[in-house]
Amino acid sequence: MADSNSNANRSAARPTGTDDLAAQSRRRIDDIVAQVDAEMDRRAKDAARAQHWGWLPTIIQGWIIGERVPPYRFPGDTTPGHRLPPLGVPLEQAFAAHVAYTRREIGRTRELSDEVRVLREKNDRLERQNERLEGRNDRLEAQVETLRLQVSQLMTQHGQIVDVMQEHDVRITENRTDITETQAMVQASDAMLNAWAAQFIEEPPQEDGPEFEAEDLEEEDLDEDPNEDPEEDDDDGDAASDISHVSMDSD
Repeated sequence: MADSNSNANRSAARPTGTDDLAAQSRRRIDDIVAQVDAEMDRRAKDAARAQHWGWLPTIIQGWIIGERVPPYRFPGDTTPGHRLPPLGVPLEQAFAAHVAYTRREIGRTRELSDEVRVLREKNDRLERQNERLEGRNDRLEAQVETLRLQVSQLMTQHGQIVDVMQEHDVRITENRTDITETQAMVQASDAMLNAWAAQFIEEPPQEDGPEFEAEDLEEEDLDEDPNEDPEEDDDDGDAASDISHVSMDSD
């Protein structure tokens, strides 16, 4: 019975050890795969970086030839002439820093270029506005000059008008004096005419003629001669009328 139990325990413990070995194997395999993946990623990045900077040597060589850059002074170099000082860092790192700095400066220059463009456009607008203002100023100056000429002409006309008004005032004063004198003369003439007319308007004196009375007429009628010729009386009447006419004409 005891043997059977021990066998059972051994059989139960045996799968547990196998599982541990399998787990360790899997962990080891995972670590190896992770290392391989990391190495592959690093190599891929290096390859990409190498491909990205593959143009660097050729470009730098072209710059060195085109710009006539003096050679680098390496330790032990005794050749005369100007040499570049040692950088103290690898050339690739220095060039990468130069590229980054250049890129940043290019961006800043682009921003400055945009600002300069905006300022230039604003300057153009201000110049156009200034030209319009100068044109308006020229027109205003011309108008002011025209107004000055008009004011000068008006002042001249005003002076002429003042002279004419003064002459008119003098003439009006003279006319008033003449009118006063004329009125005095007219009044004197009226007085003379009135005096002269008064002489003719007065009633003439009555002529002293014979005064006849009714009694005398009656007596004369009674004293008439019946034998007197009536034609003679008519002749006497005609003669008397002729005498009266002559007397009126003489008057």
